[in-house]
Amino acid sequence: MNMPTVGNRALSRMRRCLLATLLLGVGLVWAASPAAQPSRLSAHERGKALYQKNCAVCHGDDGQAETPVGRVLKPRPRNFADPIEMARLTVDRIYRAIKEGRPGTAMAAWKQVLTETEIGDVIDYIHGLSSNRKMPALSAERLSLEVGRRIYDRECAYCHGADGRADTGVAKVLDPPPRNFADPIGMARLDDGRVYLAIYRGRPGTAMGGRGELLAPAEIIDVMRYIRTLVQPLPPGMTPAGLDVRVGEQIYRQYCIACHGERGDGRTSLGQQLMPPPRDFTRNSEMASIHDDELARTIMHGIPASAMAPWEGVLNKEDVRRVVLFIRQRFAGR
Repeated sequence: MNMPTVGNRALSRMRRCLLATLLLGVGLVWAASPAAQPSRLSAHERGKALYQKNCAVCHGDDGQAETPVGRVLKPRPRNFADPIEMARLTVDRIYRAIKEGRPGTAMAAWKQVLTETEIGDVIDYIHGLSSNRKMPALSAERLSLEVGRRIYDRECAYCHGADGRADTGVAKVLDPPPRNFADPIGMARLDDGRVYLAIYRGRPGTAMGGRGELLAPAEIIDVMRYIRTLVQPLPPGMTPAGLDVRVGEQIYRQYCIACHGERGDGRTSLGQQLMPPPRDFTRNSEMASIHDDELARTIMHGIPASAMAPWEGVLNKEDVRRVVLFIRQRFAGR
């Protein structure tokens, strides 16, 4: 059977019509795509337009976050117009905050809305909001304390109190209660490592949540420095040496008294069941033969094949030094 054929002229006309249709479709798509059109706006103008459309409702047109929405949010939106607020805010942190959002805040992720270039335009515009405001003449230390104070007021004072005494309405219903930063005895055990980890990771089993996703390492250090300024002087008549003994007693009562006892002789209901028995701190001849360093190593690393567990990781070197000092002073001569 012979198939019908199409004449050369008809085939040519069909090809031209098809080509014209394709070109028209491509042209319409190109015209409809705003991304395909080169922008005549500057980066500043593009950033301003995006900021006003997406950010100003919380952060304000001027960046000060004094908007009806911004005032009710906890935590408050960042004040982009304040050079101190912006002192620790790097380009990388702004980028990640815009793209991924900030957990625990009203700042949502914009990665599905803004392109990489648009995020860059917004970052440039945000930096310009504080550039016209003069940074106060502050030393590096004073700047750190001021940044720390602001973060503390925003993130910590609700539970710990503006003065650090943890006597707020919220603190009174929490169990365990928040740390009293004003207490010089209680704060003596808090070295920088413990404070940093408590802020970064939080404290399991308490209301203290971690801030590692919200604060940069430099900001955590700023808060630590400010918290140290809240610690009150030692009670009248208490010397630093007396403080060491007092803290050592607290540690002993928390970790040691169950086995070694109130009198330090190991004659407790638990201690009398242990083999070998706990060390008797009242045996003067035996204690005199043990150097403080050896006693400290025993506390840190424990005694194999005994109930004396290693306390390294729970107690730091200062804790051990203080509890040894307490043991020496309290039980000697009994």
